[in-house]
Amino acid sequence: MSKKEIRKDILSRMKQLNKEHKQHADTWLKNQLINSQVYKNANRIGIVLSMPHEVDTYPIIESMLAENKHVFVPDTNYKLKEMKFKEILSFNSLEKDEKGLLYVNEDTEITDNLDLIVVPGVAFRNDGYRIGYGGGYYDRFLSQSEASTVSLLYDLQLSQFDIESHDQPVDELIIFNT
Repeated sequence: MSKKEIRKDILSRMKQLNKEHKQHADTWLKNQLINSQVYKNANRIGIVLSMPHEVDTYPIIESMLAENKHVFVPDTNYKLKEMKFKEILSFNSLEKDEKGLLYVNEDTEITDNLDLIVVPGVAFRNDGYRIGYGGGYYDRFLSQSEASTVSLLYDLQLSQFDIESHDQPVDELIIFNT
């Protein structure tokens, strides 16, 4: 299967997850992350504002903010095809961009200097390579970053696919077995 076919198949399965089962999985994944040494050692963390079918990052972000971590979410320039991270201080500062994705609409720090990045994705290989949504934003960012990386995923997201020269693996996968 091509990356496009794998993406379509796994997104379909993610969207069909039972709501209660997904909440249980998301809570387990959050706890694994916040109890990990890489998280405890990080002060400046990049994390995505999740969509409904993805691992719910909002409770994770709430925990990070409560622990006085500096939390940064993607700030994407679609015309230049680049992404940086912008600090989020509160969920009240969120608005939707032209693609319907949430972003921070406040004058806060924009950076690429992070200790840890929680990298989203659709499909993952066991060695950390991933298929995202096809824009290449994370691969370009990660190719220039020295931050530690981790991804939170459901085992149904594990797949086999060929990697390409621009693909960037994540350091660690935290996987919930459904």
